Amino acid sequence: MRRLLWIFAWIAVGLWSLFAWGAYGLLDFFGGVAARNADIVTGHPESVEWLSWALMTLRGLGLGAIVFVWGLVSLLILAVPAVLGLFFGGARREQYVEEWRGPRGNPRTSGASQPPSGQPPIRRIERR
Repeated sequence: MRRLLWIFAWIAVGLWSLFAWGAYGLLDFFGGVAARNADIVTGHPESVEWLSWALMTLRGLGLGAIVFVWGLVSLLILAVPAVLGLFFGGARREQYVEEWRGPRGNPRTSGASQPPSGQPPIRRIERR
């Protein structure tokens, strides 16, 4: 379940990235065209220079905003499976710990460490 959530989240981030990349490209293209053609609006040289500067500034701010919003939304998309994994994943982790440790019992007592029939004996690692 958790793996499926992560797969869907990464697919959503990929689709969101394609959308943001398209918006970035459109704003870059049309912002550049508007700034280069500022002389169509007015013929006064100082007004053309000011308008071109203002359009280039707006273009730069818009591109920065797109990158910021892309990063924020991507983090939010990836936060969903992370938070849901905290709720769904707790019991499963304990199950794996129990399987790794084997049956509970005192290994020093006789017969307590005998595995059920058909299973290999549990090997104990000792430090030297």
